[in-house]
Amino acid sequence: MDEILTNWLLGLIAALLAVLVLDATGQSFLAPLSPVANVLALVTFLAFVLLTGAFLVYTASFRD
Repeated sequence: MDEILTNWLLGLIAALLAVLVLDATGQSFLAPLSPVANVLALVTFLAFVLLTGAFLVYTASFRD
């Protein structure tokens, strides 16, 4: 399960970076992809927040 989650997050980050590279090449390539870039950025951010929260809850369970 850890490998699937890691690969999924790395895939999201790679797709987001690809959109940023296309942005550097010119607006004509990016215009159709702007909704995709927004969704990728949102999903990547939410995944990071969820994983950070899960890690904090996991570490807090060892306080006893």
